[in-house]
Amino acid sequence: MTKSEMARQLASASNASRLNALNQQIEALRQAKISSAEQLAQIIEPLAQAMATLTDETRDSLAKTSQYNQTQSEQFAKQVEETIQAWQSAAAAAERAAQRMERAGRQMEIIHYLMVMVAGVMSGLLASALWLWLAPAPVIQNTLDPKEIAQLLKPEIAAQLQRKGK
Repeated sequence: MTKSEMARQLASASNASRLNALNQQIEALRQAKISSAEQLAQIIEPLAQAMATLTDETRDSLAKTSQYNQTQSEQFAKQVEETIQAWQSAAAAAERAAQRMERAGRQMEIIHYLMVMVAGVMSGLLASALWLWLAPAPVIQNTLDPKEIAQLLKPEIAAQLQRKGK
């Protein structure tokens, strides 16, 4: 229960008891048989004073309640404004974080493509090197046929002999 509700209940209870007293005095006034104006004035005066007091207290109570409500309203407005500012700053921070994550995602994508390319090139080089290293040495087979060699050299030898003879 808030303070304003408690004050309102206390004022209501106090007002209810005073209203009861006023009602009793008004009922007594109705039932009284008044013989003179002075007697009427004596009966009405406390009643009027009580009503004036009740009116003043009600006015004060309403003013206090109004002031309290105004204070509460200002505090609530301030809290709402602070909450809005906090949400706006949180939204801005979330936006910045999303942008950083977007950049990081693009960087990771580029890095992954580069890693795939490097892995492909390295595996190709490694496979080629291993094939060359493990490949058997070439066997060179030279067979010399003396008749063919003599046939190939015969025109050259004849040409050299003719040059010597001249």
